Amino acid sequence: MNASYSFVSNSKVLLILSALAIVFAMVQCVLFFIPTYKRALEVGFTKKDVIKIVKSSAIFSVVPSLPIILSYMILLPALGRFFPWLRLSVIGSAAYETMVANMAVTSYGYESLASANFTPDIYAAIMWVCTLGIMLSGMTVFILKSYDKKMTRIMSEDGGFGKMIGPIMFLGMMATFSAPYLIDIKNVQTIAALLGSAVSFLLLDKASKKYSSLKEFVFALSMIFGMISASVVANLLGGM
Repeated sequence: MNASYSFVSNSKVLLILSALAIVFAMVQCVLFFIPTYKRALEVGFTKKDVIKIVKSSAIFSVVPSLPIILSYMILLPALGRFFPWLRLSVIGSAAYETMVANMAVTSYGYESLASANFTPDIYAAIMWVCTLGIMLSGMTVFILKSYDKKMTRIMSEDGGFGKMIGPIMFLGMMATFSAPYLIDIKNVQTIAALLGSAVSFLLLDKASKKYSSLKEFVFALSMIFGMISASVVANLLGGM
């Protein structure tokens, strides 16, 4: 990490601000949990049932957190300890933060987020882009009801196309963002990561049909295998 901006990315001020935002989000969770707990007792759940549900939810939330931890480790060398911690703990997502931070960096002429040789103003721009970009998702609450009604109507129509709109939109978005890396055949590490994660995902997905307990780990493990593939290729190329 460039020392020119590490005094910001790893500063105590950023630590305090990030911690305050995370504590605020945790307090909100508690405030929502209390009336939910009371309502559960009112509709007939026992305290034992509620505690059992909370425990099972806590256990099953660990597995989906693995990709988030991996994304934090990826962002850590470039963005410091605290900003990725804040983003991935509150409103951000693993895919969004990595993608948007990389887009902000490349717009300044850098090859990728892995360059990690930014000036303080570029680091500030990354923070602003990540923050302002995700704010629009919170605005969807004003249109979500009408949007949901329209999507429900479209998906219920005969013909089958309505049910395919969601997957088509998602695949189109992912194709748009991944295309620059797919056509860059000189970036062998990226191709290795893509192939490694794709092959491992297919194999793990097939294995999860036989071993159901593996299903929750497929995505996280495929990411790990992808990174291992990129590391192996990078070491092989470095030794040549």
